[in-house]
Amino acid sequence: MKRLKVFRITLVSILLLVAVLPIASQELKAPKISGLINARYAWSDKEGATHGFDIRRIRLAADGVLSDKVDYKFQAEYETSVKVIDAYLRWKIAPEVNVQIGEYKVQYSQETLYGPATWVTIENPTAVSRLNGYNDLSGLKANGRDVGITLYGDLFNKVVSYRVGVFNGNGINTKDDNDKKDFAGLLWVRPLKELALSVGHYQGSYGAKGDEHVRNRTSAGVEYKDDKLTIRGEYLNGNTAGQKSDGAYATAAYWVSKAVQPLLSVDYFKADKDGDERQWNYQLGVNIIPIKKLRIQAAYTYTDNKVAKDVNQIETQFILQF
Repeated sequence: MKRLKVFRITLVSILLLVAVLPIASQELKAPKISGLINARYAWSDKEGATHGFDIRRIRLAADGVLSDKVDYKFQAEYETSVKVIDAYLRWKIAPEVNVQIGEYKVQYSQETLYGPATWVTIENPTAVSRLNGYNDLSGLKANGRDVGITLYGDLFNKVVSYRVGVFNGNGINTKDDNDKKDFAGLLWVRPLKELALSVGHYQGSYGAKGDEHVRNRTSAGVEYKDDKLTIRGEYLNGNTAGQKSDGAYATAAYWVSKAVQPLLSVDYFKADKDGDERQWNYQLGVNIIPIKKLRIQAAYTYTDNKVAKDVNQIETQFILQF
């Protein structure tokens, strides 16, 4: 085990060194500054729910290029407090093999390829939120992100793409609290330009040293996307400290004009396969882009819960990018 640990440390050190060497003589350029502001109004008849406006998130990012092979990104978000959600360096060796190190999204679900500015629905599907590090069953709330190192690339003229990484398993801005590292991988195949099939897996644990619990997840997804139509669906299952869960979602959206995109979405989640509780969400919504960089969304969601009271919810929000 000691030899394996030394090997891992040595490998990471070498990768960092080789990534830095090509930029030693380069003149640094000013980073590109960007961001977004997301404001929302929500109403729900759920017992105890409050209704009203909120600033859901504010993000500020800096993207920079250190050389023709190396770039970086830093992104911070204000939600209820300021937190760093992205801070990474990428070494672009070749289209087939690249290295990313730092803090960023852990990709083992196709939905993690998207962010708030590109989500078709206002909210993540429940299964993605509960099994993908957003509001995870394990207690992790990390915007789907972690600290680690990833190999990624495209093969066979982008017909096959992959991401394989090793992570702490503790989320953003947090050191590991045990000796175990978590594995995450996502593989997707594009038999057609518009069609992508994906499979992903996360093998890990959480908890302090000596009190670790298993946290495993598996996904299988499909997406069809052309200039007008988007159809996306995925199945996810998980094992959280022995508790087996699963869920799925299916979303269809169509641009009826350059600015208007109606959508239908259905998602399902069962937190404990051995329990009685399960949840279905049915959503009817619309996305409107009146001008470039401004996205307006509105949706009605009906939640059918086998145990708790059914819920009606209306949300509308805008996302302004700059």
